[in-house]
Amino acid sequence: MKPLEPELLYYYHNSLTLFMLGVWMIFSYIGYTFNKRPIIHKISYGLIIFSILQEILDYINRIYLDELYTLSFASDLPLQFCSIGYYFSLIGLVMAVVEHKYNKKIEQFIFDCAYVLGFGGALQALITVDLTGINNMIGSFALNWQHSIIILNVLWLIFAYNKRFHLKGIFSAFLFINLVIIPIGLTNYLLGSNYMFLCQPPAVNSPLIIGQWPVYLIISEFIYFVYIFMLYLPFRWFSKK
Repeated sequence: MKPLEPELLYYYHNSLTLFMLGVWMIFSYIGYTFNKRPIIHKISYGLIIFSILQEILDYINRIYLDELYTLSFASDLPLQFCSIGYYFSLIGLVMAVVEHKYNKKIEQFIFDCAYVLGFGGALQALITVDLTGINNMIGSFALNWQHSIIILNVLWLIFAYNKRFHLKGIFSAFLFINLVIIPIGLTNYLLGSNYMFLCQPPAVNSPLIIGQWPVYLIISEFIYFVYIFMLYLPFRWFSKK
């Protein structure tokens, strides 16, 4: 597939973001108003299938369609924050569909992490776009879906399955993130990679990224609690209502 100029790639990405914003609203409304569980499950299966197909399309594009892209262990393992959030949101959907089959604490933990990584990481990635390694239209769409589908799945879990983010989730997700940094940091050392942006900050202009290594990592620990607590407030407010 023919490579495109960055300006056109940004246009495709941002246009899809606006479209997905409408999709988020529609699915949230459907999940909130529909009370027929079989229909909810069928829509959930559709989201699961679409999520899987998107990942397949992304790797097909990287391997076969993008003539400028070279697949490597240093850049294409699913070890970024948003990749982990993507799979957590997918697993959360599967758990929600297969009711009463899983430990509820584990299911809540999966949702908490998906919510934090979705609205804490993927949303920021949609706002401050990094087109590194993106060369064609499919790559631009896949990059968007890697982030916007996390939010779509999480919103569906909230409105269709009544999932809630609790105060405890702020700390459990924080603990998970800091624990998973250890093996991923070792992976970065062995491969010379930059998964989870542990070695250098992403190439974006974001007010949440302050300083160079390791300053931005330390500051991010403090920003996390402020930002994620703000994401918790809507649940606290609606629980009181």
